[in-house]
Amino acid sequence: MLSEVISTVSPSGRERATWSAATMPLAPGWQATAATRWQFRLRPGVRFHDGSAFTAVDAKFSLERAMASPSLRSFQLRGVRTVRVLDTLAIEIELDVPDALLPQKLFGVAMMNKAWCEQHGVAAAQDFNARQETHAVRNANGTGPFRLLRYEPDVRTTLERFAGYWGWQDRHSGNVEQAQFVVIKSDATRLAALSSGKVDAVLDPLLQDIARLRNDARLNLLSTADLGQQYLACDQARDELQDSDVKGRNPFKDLRVRQAVYPLPVAERPVAQP
Repeated sequence: MLSEVISTVSPSGRERATWSAATMPLAPGWQATAATRWQFRLRPGVRFHDGSAFTAVDAKFSLERAMASPSLRSFQLRGVRTVRVLDTLAIEIELDVPDALLPQKLFGVAMMNKAWCEQHGVAAAQDFNARQETHAVRNANGTGPFRLLRYEPDVRTTLERFAGYWGWQDRHSGNVEQAQFVVIKSDATRLAALSSGKVDAVLDPLLQDIARLRNDARLNLLSTADLGQQYLACDQARDELQDSDVKGRNPFKDLRVRQAVYPLPVAERPVAQP
């Protein structure tokens, strides 16, 4: 809502030509020009919430900011060697090795205004693990359809419609002028607020409440497939298995142990014994 990315993955696997403005990235065109080089053509007419134009300089700055420590997004850009500005609305990314999935990896790297970041001392990303307090923690200057009006930590976040948003002409844009995200920590209180009409929507209700919500004629329950994935991996790196009662060795280094564990459902998998 506040900030956008230059590349994203089409919802439900749709072709880019069918995307709405709400799902289109800030780089509607890109191509691999060599095995380790990609060029991205940026969308013209995009403005930040302070009125300044979004350019290739901002895209380069945002990617390099995300690549540098202590950014939590640096893992997504591992393998990026350099980012170059080709012209006002084009950048080139050079990689260490070929990577066909680069456009997908740019998802989640929000574009930021270089001048605004330098003005407010946030040219480097926040040290989230150290709970660093910076200007960007409570303020934002993105390119999205809504701008940050007020941020009250652990209370509410208030957004208002950004009149200068490039995508309002799209028919999917809606008519919301202001939105508030309210923090209600209690599950029961949160659902009570939904049922009474004090709030319009609740994200991720508890599984045991789904049936009741589905049967409430006043509510619409929406669900979608999760884009995430979880997997169980065997630690084969350590010589001694960490946090285990097996001492002096690592059973998972034995191929026979891994083969024995692999076919079993998680609940039935045995605990390794000495």
